[in-house]
Amino acid sequence: MRPALACLLYFAGTVPYVKTMIRERNSRGYRRASVACHAVALAVAVCLSPWLAIPFTAYLARAALLPGRALRPPVVGAIEIACSAALLATLVLVFGGG
Repeated sequence: MRPALACLLYFAGTVPYVKTMIRERNSRGYRRASVACHAVALAVAVCLSPWLAIPFTAYLARAALLPGRALRPPVVGAIEIACSAALLATLVLVFGGG
């Protein structure tokens, strides 16, 4: 249950983050909403496991620092793949593989 909730938190935050990077890149409202979503996700993730603070802090930093930079969509996608892999690795280490 906790790993699934961690995945839900991550992927729910991915949607507003990617929008701030591509379609809504000039929207302050979307950027604030994305950062707020990631801050809430970090707080909830820490309740699931203190170890989840590591990737979720990185996701919050990504949401706060990367919008406004001229990253092309393939680069944004590659960053998302790396973030997903980091979450998977953390979940396996924290909760076990089976």
